[in-house]
Amino acid sequence: MTSSCQQCGAEVVPQTSFCRRCGAPVPSPPPYAENEATTRLLDGTEAIATQRLDPRPTSPGREPFNVPPTATSATLAQRRSNKLLPLTIVVLVLLAGIVATFAIVRHRGDRSPADIDSLNYPGSRKLLDIVSEGGGRAVHFQTSDSFDAVQNWYRSKLQPEKVVQLTSQSAVMKNAKVTATIVREDDKTNVLLKIVP
Repeated sequence: MTSSCQQCGAEVVPQTSFCRRCGAPVPSPPPYAENEATTRLLDGTEAIATQRLDPRPTSPGREPFNVPPTATSATLAQRRSNKLLPLTIVVLVLLAGIVATFAIVRHRGDRSPADIDSLNYPGSRKLLDIVSEGGGRAVHFQTSDSFDAVQNWYRSKLQPEKVVQLTSQSAVMKNAKVTATIVREDDKTNVLLKIVP
C-alpha cells in the first residue's frame, strides 16, 4: 500500500518519516490496526504446559492414532522394582549356597577324630602327652602288637588323606588335624600323634 505526501502529493517511500521531494514530515502509521487487540498476557490459568492433547483426525475418514498414556513416576518405579526382584532373589540364593558350602567343608574338616581317647590304640601305653599353648598336642603310645596291625587300625580310624611308607616297618599318615608316625623297633610298635587345633 503506497501513500502520498500531503504537501506536494508525491509518492512517499514506505517506512520513511519525510517526503523526498519537499521534505515535509510524513505521519507514521499506527503500530497496529484499530480493530486489533493488544496481545494478551497469559494469566496462568489457561496455560498448562503438561496438558496432554487428544489426537484429532487430519483428514476425513481417518481414525486418530491410539496414543498410550504417559508413564507416571509411580509406574516407572514399579517397573524398576519388578526388574530388581528376580535379581535380588538370585543374589540371595547364591549367598545361601556359598554359606552352606563353607559350612559343609568346615564340618568335614572337623569330622577327623582329634580326641585322644578315640586315637588311643587298644592295649597301648601312653608314654608322653604334651599340650602346647595354641591347643596343639603331641602324644606317644607304645604297644607290643605288630606294625601291620597298628598301621591298619590307624588307617581305618584316621582315614588319612596322605600315607607315606618310609620303610617296611615305618609309616606316616596325615589327615586335616592329625599326623600319625608309626615305627616298629625291636619288639615294640611306637605311635607318635601330632594333633593340631
